[in-house]
Amino acid sequence: MKEKLQLTRFFVASFYKMPKQTMLQAVLIIAVFYMFLQLTAVNAFVYFLGDTEVFLFYNLTISSILVFALVCYLSTSQIFSYYEFKVLAPLPLTYKEISRAKVLSSLWVPIILSMVIQVPTIGFLIVDLKFMEAFKLFIFLPIVNGLTALLLLFILSCINRYYYRFKNKVAYLMVNIAVILMLLIISIVYFAGKSSIAISKVISEIDLDSIEGLKNSLEFIMRHMFETANMIPVIKWLLDAFVSNEITVQFFIIYISILVIGFLLFSFIIENISVHYFKNGLFGNNKTNVKNSKVNISKNQWSNYLQREIWIIKSEAYFKMQIALGLLLPPIFSLVMLLLIQNEVFPNYLNITKEGVFDKYFSYSVLFLCCINNISGTPYSREGKYHYLLKSAPFDEKYVYFSKVIFSSIISIIAVVISFLIFALFGYWEMENAVMLLITSSLVVCYNLLTPLYDMKNPSIEWENPSAAIKSNPNVLISLLYGLPLLIMVTAIHFGLVWFSVQPLMGALIILMIAIAINAILINRLKLNL
Repeated sequence: MKEKLQLTRFFVASFYKMPKQTMLQAVLIIAVFYMFLQLTAVNAFVYFLGDTEVFLFYNLTISSILVFALVCYLSTSQIFSYYEFKVLAPLPLTYKEISRAKVLSSLWVPIILSMVIQVPTIGFLIVDLKFMEAFKLFIFLPIVNGLTALLLLFILSCINRYYYRFKNKVAYLMVNIAVILMLLIISIVYFAGKSSIAISKVISEIDLDSIEGLKNSLEFIMRHMFETANMIPVIKWLLDAFVSNEITVQFFIIYISILVIGFLLFSFIIENISVHYFKNGLFGNNKTNVKNSKVNISKNQWSNYLQREIWIIKSEAYFKMQIALGLLLPPIFSLVMLLLIQNEVFPNYLNITKEGVFDKYFSYSVLFLCCINNISGTPYSREGKYHYLLKSAPFDEKYVYFSKVIFSSIISIIAVVISFLIFALFGYWEMENAVMLLITSSLVVCYNLLTPLYDMKNPSIEWENPSAAIKSNPNVLISLLYGLPLLIMVTAIHFGLVWFSVQPLMGALIILMIAIAINAILINRLKLNL
C-alpha cells in the first residue's frame, strides 16, 4: 500500500510543481487568491437570491464544469501521455500499478480544487444554520465530480487503448479534441432541447441596466436552468436527493450507486490504459518525427532560421496541436458568433450589429482570441533540451527572435484572414473591413513582438512533459502582461473615435497608422537591444 501511494506521489510531484522563481510563486498565489475571491463574490450574490435549491444546483454545476475542463486538459497532458515510460517501464512494477497511480494523481487535483471553491458555499450554509445542506454538499459533491471525471476518462481511455495504431500523435490529439467537442455539443443541444423557453427568449429577459435588473436576470436564468435540469430524468433523480434538507433512503441509494459505478469505470479505465501500455509507451516516446524533418540550407538566412523554428514545433505533438488550435479557434469562434447573430439569439438592446460598430466588435474579438492561445508567449521554453544550441552554436540572436515572431504572426494572420473570409460570406463585407483586417494583422504582429521578451530572458527549459513548456508554464501569464496592455490601449482609442462620431473609414485609417507606427518603433528598438 505504501509503495502504491509513493507511486501516486511521484506523478503528483512530477506534474504539479510550483515555479522555482520567487516572483512567479507570488504571481501564482495572487492569481489563485483573486480567483477564489471572485468565486466567493459570485457565490454570495447567488446565495442572497434566497433560493437554497438553486444555490446548491449552481455550485454543483460550476464544480462539474470545472472538473470537466481540468480533466480534458489533464487527459492530454498527463494521463494519456507516456513521458514516464522510460523511467518506470524497466522497474518491477506492473502496468496496472503505473496506470492506477496516473489516474489517481489526475483525479486528485480536479476533485480537491472543486472542493476548495466550495469553502465559501459551506460557510454561507453553516452561518444560515443549514447544517444538513452543508453536510450533503461536503459528502455528495466529491463523488459526483469524481463520476463526471471518470465518465470522461472512460470514453477517452477507449481511444487511448489503441493509441499505438494512430499514424502520429497529432492525429490522436485531434480525435480526442473532436470527441470532447462532440460531447459538449451533444450535452448543450440536449439540454437546450429540454428547455421550455427558447434561448433567445431567455437572453432577451436579461436586464443589465441596474443592480436590481441584474439580480432579477440572474435569478430568472438560474431558476430556468434548475427547472430544465429537472426535466431530465437521471439529473432530476440526483437533484431531488441532493437539494432536499434531509437524508433519505433515496439519497443513500444514489450515493452507493455512484460509488459502485465510479469503481467500475475506474477499473475499466485502468484496463484500457494498461492493456497496451508497452506499445503505447514506445509510440509515445518515438522521436522519429524530428529525425525525419528535412531542412534545406540556403543562402537566405531567414529561410534557415524559420526552418529551425518549424523543426522545434515538429519535435513534439503538443506543440503542433497548439499551432492547430491557433489556426482553428478564431474561425470557429467567428462562425459560431455569426450564426448566433443570424438566428437573433442576442437581445436587441445589445445592438451588436449596429452599423459602424459591428466590424470593430468582430475584429477585436478575433484579435484577442488569437492572443489567448499565445503561440508567441513561450517560444524559448519550447526549445527545451535544444536551447543550449542557441548558446553554443553561432546563431544570430536577432534572427532567432524575429524568426519566432514571424512564425507566430503567420499562424495568427492566417487565422485572422480565414475569420474575415467567414465574415464576408455572411454578407457583412465593406471597404472598411479591409482596413480592419490590416489593423488586426498589424496588432497581431505587435503582440508577437512583445510577448517573447520575458521568455527569452527566463526560459523554462527543464521539462519532461511538453505541456510544461506551454500551458503549465507561468511565463505564459507574464507574457500576456507584456503584450495585452498595448492592444487594450489601441482598442480603447478606436472605440473612443467611434464614441466621438469620427467617420468609420477615417477612424480605421488612423488606427492602422498608429498600429504600423508602433510596429516600426518596436522593431527598431528590438534590433538595437537584442
